Amino acid sequence: MDGMTAIVGPRQMKALVREDYDAVGPLWEPWMGRYFRFPAERLVADLRPRPGHRCLDIACGSGVVARAFAAVVGPERVTACDISPRQAASAREILTASGLGAVRVHEMDAERLAYPAASFDRIGCGFAINHFPRPAAALRGAFRALAPGGRAGFSVWLPSPWPARIRVEERLAELLPAPGEEERRCNAALDRAFTRNSRPDRLAALMERAGFVRVAVRRHAFMVDFADASTLVDTVLAREERALARAELDARARAALRQELMAVLVDLDPRRYRVRRPYVTILGAKPA
Repeated sequence: MDGMTAIVGPRQMKALVREDYDAVGPLWEPWMGRYFRFPAERLVADLRPRPGHRCLDIACGSGVVARAFAAVVGPERVTACDISPRQAASAREILTASGLGAVRVHEMDAERLAYPAASFDRIGCGFAINHFPRPAAALRGAFRALAPGGRAGFSVWLPSPWPARIRVEERLAELLPAPGEEERRCNAALDRAFTRNSRPDRLAALMERAGFVRVAVRRHAFMVDFADASTLVDTVLAREERALARAELDARARAALRQELMAVLVDLDPRRYRVRRPYVTILGAKPA
């Protein structure tokens, strides 16, 4: 393989992210949506939207930030977007079922926001910008889409040990077929981008370069409480749906895999299913 062949570009990385979240699709909300509700509400509280404000949820997933915005400004004032068609469709369904069908949801690349300039007064992005190959492009687009005086906030995880989940994920990687070379290289590039883009100081500097002022980093934490080993294993499996689909496991094989993962946790203190997750929100404003 020559050097040119080995290069993994943003287009390949985003294609893999899209495939990943397309696979997760409607599984996201039942298994993970409730864990993201508190940080979504905290993000919106930090942004301080007011009735009448136009709000955007970037990389919306199942729409938890959009729902938090809608609780303040009303669904007709909220827009959401996601690069994954299935995630966008799932968000529409969840919002409609919640009585928030007036929220507009678009399939859109966060690094190429197509909204007109000054379209929004508040923009929120929960735990997604660290997945972007080019976060600076997303920040420039968000700055352009903000009205003068508008505010934007981006949440990212801080490193924290989570032994129970690490055990399950390591065992799952051993049990599933290894990805092909191209996917492996793409995953490695995404991992490097995730680590680089999770640094609050880097994101704060990128926001300032994009034109944001009064950039501030706020530290938060919340408790993720899995009821038992079964809930933890099922959550991990839901997040790894693309890898499971690639393995072409039938129902019996999936059930056996689940039991293998449960066995990994058999000697673990149940208190280990509860973990404090620290994270930061980087906030900035567009000059009035």
